[in-house]
Amino acid sequence: MPRCPRRASRLGIRLAAAVMAMLVCAPALVGCGHVQVTTVSGAPEGPTIAIGVPADEPAIGAWHDGEYEGFDVTVAKYVAAKLGYANKQIIFKQVRPETRFAMLDDGQVDMVVASWPVTDGSMSQVDFAGPYLQTGVGLLVRVDDRDRFIGGDDDVSGDLSAVGRDLSDRIICAVKGDETVALFHASHPEVTVRPRSSYAQCVTALQVGSADAIVADSAVLSGLRSANGPQYMTVLEDRGAVRYGIAVGKGDSQLAEEIAEALQDMVRDGDLSAAQDRLHRNTGLATTTGDNPRAIVSDADSTTE
Repeated sequence: MPRCPRRASRLGIRLAAAVMAMLVCAPALVGCGHVQVTTVSGAPEGPTIAIGVPADEPAIGAWHDGEYEGFDVTVAKYVAAKLGYANKQIIFKQVRPETRFAMLDDGQVDMVVASWPVTDGSMSQVDFAGPYLQTGVGLLVRVDDRDRFIGGDDDVSGDLSAVGRDLSDRIICAVKGDETVALFHASHPEVTVRPRSSYAQCVTALQVGSADAIVADSAVLSGLRSANGPQYMTVLEDRGAVRYGIAVGKGDSQLAEEIAEALQDMVRDGDLSAAQDRLHRNTGLATTTGDNPRAIVSDADSTTE
């Protein structure tokens, strides 16, 4: 039997709402103005689990041809299966950095698998299982502007922090709610960051010149680059590490432990490595798992260091 999520009493209401939304909006969910909701295959059968995933992060989590796909979605499906849920029992819901905590907190989703960095700030809001991916902090810039950030052809590292370039005259676009911005700002306090609601809006701002760069983690940026003209954009690595965690409600240590066990299985059987290999093929970015996945919860003895 599948493991019943903490807010199981809300699942029936949530399922009915999801089905009604699909009936009203199909086939153009985006045009309806609703959060995109889908099951993996067919209608849900039996107990369901709602998982928040990204919809506008190519190669990480994206809405394409009526379903979600990408690295985070692969991880979410594996974990759900280990918890006892068949594909038809999974309900995916779109989350964004600025909405993921609220959707988790009010029971719209039971877990979030959405490139959520494990930081002091995020750990004050939710509990995690992970890490399941480790990457860096970076900037997506126009190819022609590369030298304005890294100091010319003599520097081959692509590391902004090593150059120490003053970025006070740069406009950096960021997605609201992304904890990666704080990591970048700690290294570059002089920058001007202009938040927008989605990565698509940031890409448009970069393309039309109203922003000089997009800040996010390197995996998200590499996916955006691959999907939006790799010949025109490049990813620059900065100081700092970003570790993705699967988020659950604060205090739900049992679910965090079960998800951590599922991630450990994913490491042992090679499925996580295979997913990282696909991410590499799709984006050109090499990533690692980082530490051995574990529960990172408020009452745990372990730390995130």
